[in-house]
Amino acid sequence: MLAAFVIGRAQLAPQTLDRNGIGLSFAIDARSYRIEAEDMARLIRQARARDWAAYNASFHVKLYSLSFAAAGGLVGENILAAEPLNLLYYLLMLALTYAIASEAFDQKVGLLAAGVVALWPSLLLHTTQLLRDALFIPSMLLLTLALVLIVNRNLSLKHGLVVAAAGSFGALIVWLCRGDSWELVLLTSMFGAAICGLAQVKNRRFLMGNTLAIALILALTACIPRLVPAYRQSNTLLALPIKEAEPNANAALRRENTPQSSSRWDVSRRLRLLRHRFIVLYPLAGSNLDTDVELRDTMAVVRYWPRAVLIGFFAPFPNMWFVHGAQVGLAGRLIAGAEMLLLYAVIALAGVTLVKQRRFLSVWLLWGIAAAGCIALGYVVVNISTLYRMRYAYFILIIILGMKGLLSVMPRRSERQVELLESEALE
Repeated sequence: MLAAFVIGRAQLAPQTLDRNGIGLSFAIDARSYRIEAEDMARLIRQARARDWAAYNASFHVKLYSLSFAAAGGLVGENILAAEPLNLLYYLLMLALTYAIASEAFDQKVGLLAAGVVALWPSLLLHTTQLLRDALFIPSMLLLTLALVLIVNRNLSLKHGLVVAAAGSFGALIVWLCRGDSWELVLLTSMFGAAICGLAQVKNRRFLMGNTLAIALILALTACIPRLVPAYRQSNTLLALPIKEAEPNANAALRRENTPQSSSRWDVSRRLRLLRHRFIVLYPLAGSNLDTDVELRDTMAVVRYWPRAVLIGFFAPFPNMWFVHGAQVGLAGRLIAGAEMLLLYAVIALAGVTLVKQRRFLSVWLLWGIAAAGCIALGYVVVNISTLYRMRYAYFILIIILGMKGLLSVMPRRSERQVELLESEALE
């Protein structure tokens, strides 16, 4: 964070970071978010609480305005003022990664997975910015942890209520900061319920605490959009021009963003509108894929499924690694390529875990959530730069599975070797 601010303030990379440390090439939205947070911080200092509450901004920006109000007077209205909140998000991200991995496997996997996430270069860079991803990731991980606990443990009624409260809180924050991902929250909760039921059938035991926890999470995730008002996601998305072939698409898109809309359950229509929005939003981006593909009906969704899997898991593809990027240049593409090469290995190791640990339902729970998220993004996000950061939460789950696979393929030392090493250390 400090390095990003210093580089930006000194204008050592003027095409990458501005004087406030805001990313120009990889976090364009953060520039407008910073201005909004600065305006709301001024309202807080002037004790204009009603004006702050009525300010038309996204939920995560309102939280950043609190950090700006507290620290902006000392360090200025820049990424340093956002650091208290970003540091909290980052630590929560690591703690939840460790907790999920430890619960699904053991502490060794937890430490290894948390270490990999902590040193993930692009994720580390994005967590210095004023983006909603920093809040979305720990929220989604909290919901995932609750589901893993429900599947793995025999919960009492009291503990079941605590776990349900934690999982529902994670779902609530996802709704507030990224309402467009709500179908994935519902799908994740339903998949968790199915795995929980399967676990009880497998063990031939009915667990009241576990059943209560998953029932509460399902009920609350279904009710949250109807009970909690949606914060503005982006006015620009709804003001974008729609193709003449779809004159009513703009109005349909507005209806799609209301929780009462029954069309949310029309999967093909929902995917079509979300995908079209991304196509219109990034018309000139240098890392677009398949912008000529529109998902006009259910058969188009089915036919595009293999391509969505490839994009969701493996983009950017190798042929994009060595091409000069319109926003990030050649260096940015090379860094992304190096990360993807390592992530390919992690995906392969996750496959090893799926084979070796196939009898553990928590393994399939983690893989199912990760796969659903990645494939859904592969369907709707045509800009690879945006896709890259939107799937961090799901790739963290794959990293957890991959670290278990890595440990399982590493040669183990014999007990005699361990004893010799211990005796040498004592000497």
